[in-house]
Amino acid sequence: GSHDYVMFFSTLGRVYKLKCYEIPEGSRNSRGMNIKNLLPLQPEEKISSMIRVTGFEEDKYLVMVTRNGVIKRTKLSAYDTARKGGLIAIDLDEGDALSWVRVTSGHDDLVVATKKGWAIRFHEEDIRELGRTARGVRAMKLQPGDELIDMSRLTDGQQILAITTGGYGKRTDPDQYREQGRNGMGIRAMALT
Repeated sequence: GSHDYVMFFSTLGRVYKLKCYEIPEGSRNSRGMNIKNLLPLQPEEKISSMIRVTGFEEDKYLVMVTRNGVIKRTKLSAYDTARKGGLIAIDLDEGDALSWVRVTSGHDDLVVATKKGWAIRFHEEDIRELGRTARGVRAMKLQPGDELIDMSRLTDGQQILAITTGGYGKRTDPDQYREQGRNGMGIRAMALT
C-alpha cells in the first residue's frame, strides 16, 4: 500500500527509504522522475537495489552482496530509523560496490551467481548476523577477473533461470545446485562463449 516503504540501496553501500506515497505517480507513458530529485545521492552514487517492505519486523533479515563477493546479513529492524539522509548499509572495501539486496526469513537458501557463469548455493545461516555498519564476509571464491552479478532466494517449487548477455537462457531445478556452504568455489552454472 501507499504506507509501505521502498528502501533504495546504493553502489556506495548506503540505504535510503521513502514511503510509497512520497514517490510521484506517473502514467504508463510518462517519463518518470530522476531518482536524484527524490534522494540526496552523491554525484557518483547509483541505486543498485530496491525493495518494498511493509514494516521492519524483528524476524526478517536483509542479505546484501557486493560485486567483489562480500555478503552480509543484518536484521531488517536495524534499518528502522527516521533519518532522511541515508544510512550506511554495508562498509565497502575500496573499489567494491553494493550490488544486490534481498529480504529473507532467517531460514532461506540463497544462490549467488557470477559474471563468468559460476554459482553457489548455501543456507543463509552460514552468514553470521552482523550489525548495520559492518563489512560482511566472503560469499564465494571468485576466479580472477570474475564478479558477482546476482543473488536469489530459493522458494519451494521454483526453478532457476540463467540468462546470458547474448540472450541464451536455461532453466534448472534448484536440486542441481547442491548446498555447498559459504565461501566455496561454486559450480559451473552456465558454459559461456
